[in-house]
Amino acid sequence: MKPLCFVLMPFGIKTDGNKNEIDFDKVYESFIKPAIIDAGLDPIRADEEKGGGFIHKPMYERLMFCDFAVADLSFANANVFYELGIRHALKPYTTVSIFEINTKLPFDTAPLRTFPYDFNDGAVVNVKDKIKELAVLVKINLNAKRAQADSPIAQLITNYKFPDLNSLQKDAEAFTDWVNKFQTSKSELDSLVKEWKKSDSIRKMEIVDKVKQIELATGAGLGYNYELLHALLDTYKSMSAFKEISGMLKPVVNTTAKNNIFLRQQLALALNKINQRDDAEKILTSITDQYGPDPETNGLLGAVYKGLMDDNKSDELMMEEYRTKAIEAYLSGFESDPRDYYPGINALTLMYFNDTADERFNKFLPLVSYAVERQLPIKPKDYWVQATALELATLETNEVKSNKYLASSLACNPADWMKESTASNLKKIYDKAVVSSSEEKLKWLTDVIKRLK
Repeated sequence: MKPLCFVLMPFGIKTDGNKNEIDFDKVYESFIKPAIIDAGLDPIRADEEKGGGFIHKPMYERLMFCDFAVADLSFANANVFYELGIRHALKPYTTVSIFEINTKLPFDTAPLRTFPYDFNDGAVVNVKDKIKELAVLVKINLNAKRAQADSPIAQLITNYKFPDLNSLQKDAEAFTDWVNKFQTSKSELDSLVKEWKKSDSIRKMEIVDKVKQIELATGAGLGYNYELLHALLDTYKSMSAFKEISGMLKPVVNTTAKNNIFLRQQLALALNKINQRDDAEKILTSITDQYGPDPETNGLLGAVYKGLMDDNKSDELMMEEYRTKAIEAYLSGFESDPRDYYPGINALTLMYFNDTADERFNKFLPLVSYAVERQLPIKPKDYWVQATALELATLETNEVKSNKYLASSLACNPADWMKESTASNLKKIYDKAVVSSSEEKLKWLTDVIKRLK
Protein backbone atom coordinates (compact mmCIF):
# COMPACT_ATOMS: atom_id res chain seq x y z
CA MET A 1 0.00 0.00 0.00
CA LYS A 2 1.24 3.51 -0.83
CA PRO A 3 1.97 6.01 1.97
CA LEU A 4 -1.17 7.75 3.25
CA CYS A 5 -1.74 11.49 2.84
CA PHE A 6 -4.38 13.00 5.12
CA VAL A 7 -6.25 16.01 3.72
CA LEU A 8 -7.37 18.60 6.28
CA MET A 9 -9.99 20.86 4.71
CA PRO A 10 -13.56 22.19 4.90
CA PHE A 11 -16.40 20.26 3.27
CA GLY A 12 -19.12 21.17 0.81
CA ILE A 13 -19.89 24.71 -0.30
CA LYS A 14 -18.61 27.39 2.08
CA THR A 15 -18.51 31.19 2.01
CA ASP A 16 -16.21 33.70 3.66
CA GLY A 17 -19.13 35.98 4.55
CA ASN A 18 -18.36 38.37 1.69
CA LYS A 19 -20.11 36.37 -1.04
CA ASN A 20 -16.88 34.58 -1.97
CA GLU A 21 -17.87 30.93 -2.32
CA ILE A 22 -15.85 27.72 -2.69
CA ASP A 23 -17.09 24.21 -3.39
CA PHE A 24 -14.45 22.39 -1.36
CA ASP A 25 -15.58 18.96 -2.51
CA LYS A 26 -14.83 20.08 -6.07
CA VAL A 27 -11.45 21.48 -4.97
CA TYR A 28 -10.62 18.10 -3.45
CA GLU A 29 -11.76 15.96 -6.37
CA SER A 30 -10.35 18.13 -9.17
CA PHE A 31 -7.15 19.46 -7.60
CA ILE A 32 -5.93 18.12 -4.25
CA LYS A 33 -6.69 14.43 -4.77
CA PRO A 34 -5.08 14.21 -8.25
CA ALA A 35 -1.99 16.04 -7.01
CA ILE A 36 -1.56 13.62 -4.10
CA ILE A 37 -1.98 10.64 -6.43
CA ASP A 38 0.56 12.15 -8.85
CA ALA A 39 2.97 12.40 -5.92
CA GLY A 40 2.65 8.63 -5.42
CA LEU A 41 0.50 8.75 -2.27
CA ASP A 42 -2.99 7.55 -1.31
CA PRO A 43 -5.25 10.49 -0.29
CA ILE A 44 -7.74 10.08 2.55
CA ARG A 45 -10.13 12.67 3.90
CA ALA A 46 -12.32 12.68 7.01
CA ASP A 47 -16.07 12.68 6.61
CA GLU A 48 -17.81 15.86 7.61
CA GLU A 49 -17.91 16.53 11.35
CA LYS A 50 -21.19 15.24 12.80
CA GLY A 51 -20.71 16.17 16.44
CA GLY A 52 -20.63 14.10 19.59
CA GLY A 53 -17.20 12.63 18.93
CA PHE A 54 -18.46 10.81 15.83
CA ILE A 55 -15.17 11.05 13.93
CA HIS A 56 -12.73 12.35 16.53
CA LYS A 57 -10.88 9.06 17.10
CA PRO A 58 -10.05 8.37 13.42
CA MET A 59 -9.24 12.06 12.94
CA TYR A 60 -6.58 11.92 15.68
CA GLU A 61 -5.28 8.66 14.25
CA ARG A 62 -4.90 10.27 10.84
CA LEU A 63 -3.04 13.22 12.30
CA MET A 64 -0.65 10.87 14.12
CA PHE A 65 -0.16 8.02 11.70
CA CYS A 66 -0.53 9.40 8.16
CA ASP A 67 2.96 9.88 6.76
CA PHE A 68 1.93 13.01 4.86
CA ALA A 69 -0.76 15.69 5.04
CA VAL A 70 -2.16 18.55 2.96
CA ALA A 71 -4.00 21.30 4.85
CA ASP A 72 -6.33 23.68 3.00
CA LEU A 73 -6.44 26.87 5.09
CA SER A 74 -8.99 28.62 2.87
CA PHE A 75 -11.55 30.76 4.73
CA ALA A 76 -9.59 30.13 7.96
CA ASN A 77 -11.81 27.20 8.98
CA ALA A 78 -11.55 26.63 12.75
CA ASN A 79 -11.58 22.81 12.54
CA VAL A 80 -8.78 22.78 9.97
CA PHE A 81 -6.60 25.10 12.05
CA TYR A 82 -7.18 23.02 15.18
CA GLU A 83 -6.14 19.86 13.34
CA LEU A 84 -3.16 21.63 11.75
CA GLY A 85 -1.96 22.72 15.19
CA ILE A 86 -2.00 19.12 16.40
CA ARG A 87 -0.20 17.97 13.27
CA HIS A 88 2.53 20.61 13.64
CA ALA A 89 3.11 19.54 17.26
CA LEU A 90 3.50 15.90 16.17
CA LYS A 91 5.60 16.12 13.01
CA PRO A 92 8.33 18.61 11.99
CA TYR A 93 7.67 18.15 8.26
CA THR A 94 5.51 16.30 5.66
CA THR A 95 2.59 18.75 6.01
CA VAL A 96 1.92 21.02 3.02
CA SER A 97 -0.35 24.04 3.53
CA ILE A 98 -2.43 25.53 0.71
CA PHE A 99 -4.99 28.33 0.54
CA GLU A 100 -7.34 30.09 -1.87
CA ILE A 101 -5.96 33.50 -2.80
CA ASN A 102 -8.97 35.44 -1.48
CA THR A 103 -8.36 34.15 2.06
CA LYS A 104 -6.87 36.53 4.61
CA LEU A 105 -4.73 34.17 6.64
CA PRO A 106 -4.35 34.75 10.41
CA PHE A 107 -1.15 36.30 11.76
CA ASP A 108 0.03 33.03 13.37
CA THR A 109 0.32 31.40 9.94
CA ALA A 110 2.92 33.94 8.78
CA PRO A 111 5.87 31.52 9.24
CA LEU A 112 4.21 28.90 7.02
CA ARG A 113 5.17 28.37 3.41
CA THR A 114 1.67 28.24 1.98
CA PHE A 115 0.83 27.28 -1.61
CA PRO A 116 -1.89 29.49 -3.22
CA TYR A 117 -4.61 28.53 -5.68
CA ASP A 118 -7.40 30.51 -7.32
CA PHE A 119 -11.00 29.21 -7.27
CA ASN A 120 -13.10 31.17 -9.77
CA ASP A 121 -16.31 30.50 -11.69
CA GLY A 122 -16.78 27.19 -9.91
CA ALA A 123 -13.35 25.71 -10.63
CA VAL A 124 -9.65 25.88 -9.74
CA VAL A 125 -7.93 28.18 -12.24
CA ASN A 126 -5.19 26.49 -14.34
CA VAL A 127 -5.93 23.28 -12.48
CA LYS A 128 -3.57 21.07 -14.54
CA ASP A 129 -0.59 23.30 -13.73
CA LYS A 130 -1.62 23.55 -10.08
CA ILE A 131 -1.83 19.77 -9.79
CA LYS A 132 1.73 19.43 -11.04
CA GLU A 133 3.03 22.18 -8.75
CA LEU A 134 1.35 20.77 -5.64
CA ALA A 135 2.55 17.25 -6.50
CA VAL A 136 6.14 18.56 -6.61
CA LEU A 137 5.78 20.13 -3.15
CA VAL A 138 4.45 16.89 -1.70
CA LYS A 139 7.17 14.83 -3.41
CA ILE A 140 9.92 16.91 -1.77
CA ASN A 141 8.94 15.37 1.55
CA LEU A 142 9.23 11.83 0.21
CA ASN A 143 12.99 12.14 0.61
CA ALA A 144 13.78 12.64 4.29
CA LYS A 145 17.07 14.35 3.42
CA ARG A 146 15.32 16.93 1.23
CA ALA A 147 12.25 17.36 3.43
CA GLN A 148 11.74 20.93 4.59
CA ALA A 149 10.53 21.73 8.09
CA ASP A 150 6.96 23.07 7.78
CA SER A 151 6.01 23.11 11.44
CA PRO A 152 6.52 26.54 13.04
CA ILE A 153 7.60 24.70 16.18
CA ALA A 154 10.39 23.00 14.24
CA GLN A 155 11.34 26.26 12.55
CA LEU A 156 11.33 28.55 15.58
CA ILE A 157 12.02 26.34 18.63
CA THR A 158 15.25 24.54 17.78
CA ASN A 159 15.42 22.44 20.95
CA TYR A 160 11.87 21.13 20.76
CA LYS A 161 11.76 17.32 20.67
CA PHE A 162 8.91 15.92 18.65
CA PRO A 163 7.20 12.82 20.09
CA ASP A 164 8.61 9.46 19.03
CA LEU A 165 5.70 7.72 17.39
CA ASN A 166 7.68 4.54 16.76
CA SER A 167 6.41 3.23 20.10
CA LEU A 168 2.97 3.22 18.52
CA GLN A 169 4.09 1.23 15.47
CA LYS A 170 1.53 -1.52 16.05
CA ASP A 171 -1.23 1.08 16.28
CA ALA A 172 0.05 2.72 13.11
CA GLU A 173 0.05 -0.59 11.24
CA ALA A 174 -3.42 -1.38 12.52
CA PHE A 175 -4.61 2.04 11.40
CA THR A 176 -3.14 1.59 7.92
CA ASP A 177 -4.79 -1.83 7.68
CA TRP A 178 -8.09 -0.33 8.81
CA VAL A 179 -7.87 2.45 6.19
CA ASN A 180 -7.27 -0.15 3.49
CA LYS A 181 -10.28 -2.22 4.57
CA PHE A 182 -12.48 0.85 4.95
CA GLN A 183 -11.66 2.16 1.49
CA THR A 184 -12.52 -1.25 0.03
CA SER A 185 -15.85 -1.31 1.89
CA LYS A 186 -16.62 2.30 0.94
CA SER A 187 -15.95 1.56 -2.73
CA GLU A 188 -18.24 -1.47 -2.54
CA LEU A 189 -20.98 0.56 -0.87
CA ASP A 190 -20.75 3.29 -3.51
CA SER A 191 -21.11 0.66 -6.25
CA LEU A 192 -24.13 -0.86 -4.52
CA VAL A 193 -25.85 2.53 -4.31
CA LYS A 194 -25.36 3.08 -8.05
CA GLU A 195 -26.68 -0.41 -8.78
CA TRP A 196 -29.67 0.09 -6.46
CA LYS A 197 -30.75 3.24 -8.31
CA LYS A 198 -30.95 1.34 -11.62
CA SER A 199 -32.66 -1.80 -10.29
CA ASP A 200 -36.25 -3.02 -9.96
CA SER A 201 -37.92 -3.49 -6.57
CA ILE A 202 -36.90 -7.15 -6.13
CA ARG A 203 -33.28 -6.49 -7.03
CA LYS A 204 -33.26 -3.46 -4.71
CA MET A 205 -34.15 -5.70 -1.77
CA GLU A 206 -31.25 -8.02 -2.66
CA ILE A 207 -28.85 -5.06 -2.80
CA VAL A 208 -29.98 -3.79 0.61
CA ASP A 209 -29.29 -7.28 1.95
CA LYS A 210 -25.72 -7.06 0.56
CA VAL A 211 -25.22 -3.84 2.51
CA LYS A 212 -26.56 -5.63 5.58
CA GLN A 213 -23.91 -8.34 5.14
CA ILE A 214 -21.17 -5.67 5.13
CA GLU A 215 -22.64 -4.29 8.35
CA LEU A 216 -22.87 -7.71 10.02
CA ALA A 217 -19.32 -8.62 9.00
CA THR A 218 -18.05 -5.81 11.23
CA GLY A 219 -19.65 -7.42 14.26
CA ALA A 220 -19.96 -5.80 17.67
CA GLY A 221 -17.13 -3.40 16.88
CA LEU A 222 -19.27 -1.29 14.55
CA GLY A 223 -19.95 1.18 17.36
CA TYR A 224 -16.24 2.00 17.42
CA ASN A 225 -15.73 1.91 13.65
CA TYR A 226 -17.05 5.44 13.24
CA GLU A 227 -16.43 6.01 9.57
CA LEU A 228 -17.78 2.68 8.37
CA LEU A 229 -20.85 3.31 10.51
CA HIS A 230 -21.24 6.71 8.86
CA ALA A 231 -20.74 5.20 5.38
CA LEU A 232 -23.35 2.50 6.08
CA LEU A 233 -25.75 5.12 7.39
CA ASP A 234 -25.39 7.21 4.23
CA THR A 235 -25.79 4.11 2.06
CA TYR A 236 -28.96 2.96 3.82
CA LYS A 237 -30.40 6.48 3.58
CA SER A 238 -29.69 6.57 -0.16
CA MET A 239 -31.71 3.35 -0.42
CA SER A 240 -34.49 4.55 1.92
CA ALA A 241 -33.68 1.51 4.07
CA PHE A 242 -34.87 3.04 7.33
CA LYS A 243 -35.75 -0.28 8.97
CA GLU A 244 -32.11 -1.31 8.51
CA ILE A 245 -30.91 2.02 9.92
CA SER A 246 -33.03 1.47 13.00
CA GLY A 247 -31.67 -2.03 13.48
CA MET A 248 -28.08 -0.85 13.05
CA LEU A 249 -28.26 2.22 15.30
CA LYS A 250 -30.32 0.94 18.23
CA PRO A 251 -27.54 -1.18 19.80
CA VAL A 252 -24.94 1.54 19.10
CA VAL A 253 -27.01 4.35 20.65
CA ASN A 254 -27.80 2.17 23.66
CA THR A 255 -24.11 1.38 24.31
CA THR A 256 -21.10 3.19 22.84
CA ALA A 257 -22.91 6.28 21.54
CA LYS A 258 -25.31 7.17 24.34
CA ASN A 259 -24.22 10.82 24.22
CA ASN A 260 -23.88 11.11 20.45
CA ILE A 261 -26.59 13.59 19.46
CA PHE A 262 -26.18 13.04 15.73
CA LEU A 263 -26.69 9.26 15.94
CA ARG A 264 -29.66 9.69 18.28
CA GLN A 265 -31.20 12.11 15.79
CA GLN A 266 -30.61 9.66 12.92
CA LEU A 267 -32.20 6.82 14.89
CA ALA A 268 -35.24 9.01 15.59
CA LEU A 269 -35.45 9.91 11.89
CA ALA A 270 -35.44 6.22 10.94
CA LEU A 271 -38.02 5.30 13.58
CA ASN A 272 -40.35 8.03 12.33
CA LYS A 273 -39.96 6.78 8.75
CA ILE A 274 -41.03 3.26 9.81
CA ASN A 275 -43.98 4.65 11.81
CA GLN A 276 -42.50 4.02 15.26
CA ARG A 277 -43.29 7.61 16.11
CA ASP A 278 -43.65 7.26 19.89
CA ASP A 279 -40.09 5.93 20.17
CA ALA A 280 -38.84 8.68 17.86
CA GLU A 281 -40.57 11.32 19.98
CA LYS A 282 -38.98 9.97 23.19
CA ILE A 283 -35.48 10.17 21.72
CA LEU A 284 -35.90 13.70 20.38
CA THR A 285 -37.57 15.12 23.50
CA SER A 286 -34.79 13.57 25.61
CA ILE A 287 -32.29 15.58 23.54
CA THR A 288 -34.21 18.86 23.87
CA ASP A 289 -34.76 18.23 27.59
CA GLN A 290 -31.02 17.78 28.06
CA TYR A 291 -29.60 20.36 25.67
CA GLY A 292 -32.49 22.67 24.80
CA PRO A 293 -34.08 23.21 21.38
CA ASP A 294 -32.09 23.34 18.16
CA PRO A 295 -33.15 23.49 14.48
CA GLU A 296 -32.14 19.91 13.63
CA THR A 297 -33.69 18.14 16.62
CA ASN A 298 -36.83 20.25 16.58
CA GLY A 299 -37.14 19.88 12.82
CA LEU A 300 -37.16 16.10 13.28
CA LEU A 301 -39.59 16.38 16.19
CA GLY A 302 -41.92 18.53 14.11
CA ALA A 303 -41.81 15.86 11.40
CA VAL A 304 -42.82 13.22 13.96
CA TYR A 305 -45.87 15.29 14.94
CA LYS A 306 -46.69 15.86 11.26
CA GLY A 307 -46.66 12.10 10.83
CA LEU A 308 -48.97 11.67 13.82
CA MET A 309 -51.20 14.36 12.35
CA ASP A 310 -51.51 12.35 9.13
CA ASP A 311 -52.03 9.13 11.11
CA ASN A 312 -55.05 10.70 12.80
CA LYS A 313 -56.83 12.17 9.77
CA SER A 314 -60.03 10.40 10.77
CA ASP A 315 -59.93 12.01 14.24
CA GLU A 316 -60.22 15.77 13.80
CA LEU A 317 -59.55 16.51 17.47
CA MET A 318 -56.28 14.54 17.60
CA MET A 319 -55.20 15.72 14.17
CA GLU A 320 -55.49 19.32 15.34
CA GLU A 321 -53.60 18.50 18.55
CA TYR A 322 -50.66 17.08 16.62
CA ARG A 323 -50.72 19.98 14.18
CA THR A 324 -50.37 22.32 17.16
CA LYS A 325 -47.49 20.25 18.56
CA ALA A 326 -45.75 20.22 15.18
CA ILE A 327 -46.00 24.00 14.79
CA GLU A 328 -44.70 24.54 18.32
CA ALA A 329 -41.76 22.15 17.75
CA TYR A 330 -40.81 23.84 14.47
CA LEU A 331 -41.11 27.35 15.90
CA SER A 332 -39.03 26.43 18.94
CA GLY A 333 -36.31 25.13 16.61
CA PHE A 334 -36.45 28.21 14.40
CA GLU A 335 -36.31 30.62 17.34
CA SER A 336 -33.28 28.76 18.74
CA ASP A 337 -31.40 29.82 15.59
CA PRO A 338 -33.34 32.13 13.22
CA ARG A 339 -30.62 31.70 10.60
CA ASP A 340 -31.89 28.17 9.90
CA TYR A 341 -34.99 28.50 7.74
CA TYR A 342 -35.92 24.79 7.62
CA PRO A 343 -38.06 24.56 10.79
CA GLY A 344 -39.46 28.02 10.05
CA ILE A 345 -40.84 27.18 6.61
CA ASN A 346 -42.43 24.00 7.96
CA ALA A 347 -44.13 25.95 10.74
CA LEU A 348 -45.45 28.52 8.25
CA THR A 349 -46.84 25.87 5.94
CA LEU A 350 -48.70 24.15 8.76
CA MET A 351 -50.12 27.50 9.93
CA TYR A 352 -51.26 28.21 6.38
CA PHE A 353 -53.19 24.94 6.25
CA ASN A 354 -55.14 25.77 9.42
CA ASP A 355 -58.85 26.34 8.90
CA THR A 356 -58.66 29.41 11.12
CA ALA A 357 -56.03 32.12 10.59
CA ASP A 358 -52.98 31.83 12.82
CA GLU A 359 -51.81 35.27 13.94
CA ARG A 360 -48.23 34.00 14.14
CA PHE A 361 -48.14 33.48 10.36
CA ASN A 362 -47.71 37.18 9.55
CA LYS A 363 -45.16 37.53 12.34
CA PHE A 364 -42.87 34.72 11.22
CA LEU A 365 -43.28 35.02 7.44
CA PRO A 366 -40.86 37.99 7.12
CA LEU A 367 -38.42 36.39 9.58
CA VAL A 368 -38.23 33.12 7.67
CA SER A 369 -38.09 35.05 4.39
CA TYR A 370 -35.12 37.03 5.68
CA ALA A 371 -33.34 33.83 6.75
CA VAL A 372 -33.77 32.46 3.22
CA GLU A 373 -32.79 35.76 1.57
CA ARG A 374 -29.50 35.70 3.46
CA GLN A 375 -28.73 32.27 2.04
CA LEU A 376 -29.72 32.97 -1.57
CA PRO A 377 -26.53 34.84 -2.60
CA ILE A 378 -24.34 32.54 -0.53
CA LYS A 379 -25.78 29.29 -1.90
CA PRO A 380 -27.07 30.06 -5.41
CA LYS A 381 -26.61 26.42 -6.45
CA ASP A 382 -28.33 24.91 -3.42
CA TYR A 383 -31.67 23.55 -4.61
CA TRP A 384 -33.32 23.54 -1.19
CA VAL A 385 -32.57 27.21 -0.59
CA GLN A 386 -34.07 28.16 -3.96
CA ALA A 387 -37.03 25.79 -3.51
CA THR A 388 -37.77 27.22 -0.06
CA ALA A 389 -37.79 30.73 -1.56
CA LEU A 390 -40.26 29.37 -4.15
CA GLU A 391 -42.47 27.92 -1.42
CA LEU A 392 -42.44 31.21 0.48
CA ALA A 393 -43.43 33.06 -2.70
CA THR A 394 -46.40 30.74 -3.20
CA LEU A 395 -47.47 31.23 0.42
CA GLU A 396 -47.53 34.95 -0.41
CA THR A 397 -49.38 34.10 -3.69
CA ASN A 398 -46.71 36.14 -5.47
CA GLU A 399 -46.66 35.02 -9.11
CA VAL A 400 -43.60 37.06 -10.17
CA LYS A 401 -41.39 35.85 -7.32
CA SER A 402 -42.65 32.28 -7.73
CA ASN A 403 -41.59 32.18 -11.37
CA LYS A 404 -38.24 33.74 -10.49
CA TYR A 405 -37.44 31.10 -7.88
CA LEU A 406 -38.86 28.31 -10.03
CA ALA A 407 -36.24 29.19 -12.64
CA SER A 408 -33.41 29.37 -10.09
CA SER A 409 -34.54 26.07 -8.56
CA LEU A 410 -34.54 24.26 -11.90
CA ALA A 411 -31.14 25.77 -12.72
CA CYS A 412 -29.72 23.77 -9.80
CA ASN A 413 -30.38 20.57 -11.80
CA PRO A 414 -32.18 18.83 -8.92
CA ALA A 415 -32.95 15.12 -8.84
CA ASP A 416 -36.50 14.11 -9.76
CA TRP A 417 -37.39 13.19 -6.18
CA MET A 418 -36.37 16.67 -5.01
CA LYS A 419 -38.63 18.35 -7.57
CA GLU A 420 -41.46 15.95 -6.71
CA SER A 421 -41.12 16.83 -3.01
CA THR A 422 -41.44 20.55 -3.78
CA ALA A 423 -44.31 19.96 -6.21
CA SER A 424 -46.17 18.01 -3.51
CA ASN A 425 -45.82 20.91 -1.06
CA LEU A 426 -46.98 23.45 -3.63
CA LYS A 427 -49.97 21.27 -4.57
CA LYS A 428 -51.10 21.34 -0.93
CA ILE A 429 -50.73 25.12 -0.89
CA TYR A 430 -52.75 25.32 -4.12
CA ASP A 431 -55.53 23.14 -2.71
CA LYS A 432 -55.81 25.46 0.28
CA ALA A 433 -55.54 28.70 -1.73
CA VAL A 434 -58.10 27.73 -4.37
CA VAL A 435 -60.82 27.52 -1.72
CA SER A 436 -60.77 31.30 -1.26
CA SER A 437 -59.68 32.16 -4.81
CA SER A 438 -60.34 30.54 -8.20
CA GLU A 439 -58.64 28.12 -10.55
CA GLU A 440 -58.27 30.88 -13.13
CA LYS A 441 -56.46 33.23 -10.76
CA LEU A 442 -54.16 30.43 -9.62
CA LYS A 443 -53.38 29.05 -13.06
CA TRP A 444 -49.82 30.37 -12.69
CA LEU A 445 -49.38 28.12 -9.65
CA THR A 446 -50.60 25.03 -11.50
CA ASP A 447 -48.09 25.90 -14.24
CA VAL A 448 -45.30 26.07 -11.65
CA ILE A 449 -46.31 22.65 -10.29
CA LYS A 450 -46.40 21.18 -13.81
CA ARG A 451 -42.87 22.44 -14.52
CA LEU A 452 -41.61 20.71 -11.39
CA LYS A 453 -43.26 17.45 -12.41
